Amino acid sequence: MPVLQGLEDAGLVKGPQEKATEKFIKAYREGRDDNPMAEFIYSSMLSIARNIDVQNARGREISRNMTSLLGYIQQLESMYESADDDPEIAELLSEAAR
Repeated sequence: MPVLQGLEDAGLVKGPQEKATEKFIKAYREGRDDNPMAEFIYSSMLSIARNIDVQNARGREISRNMTSLLGYIQQLESMYESADDDPEIAELLSEAAR
């Protein structure tokens, strides 16, 4: 059944990890070339962040998902090794790791 335009995310509640991950992705991709592999990683990171929020809400253990999320961040770093050290990115990485 088609969804009315603009209502695709209606009823979805974003948790703190998903919000932090979105913020990280937005800042991280600024000034970087589009890359299909990076797009896949961004999408996967958001999916994992949603899972972390759900697991936290249920009192479940999140270490495996957190390890996966941080692994994707490391993959991004290796893809964009020439990126200079941005203090804002470092802060967002630290935020995402919490």
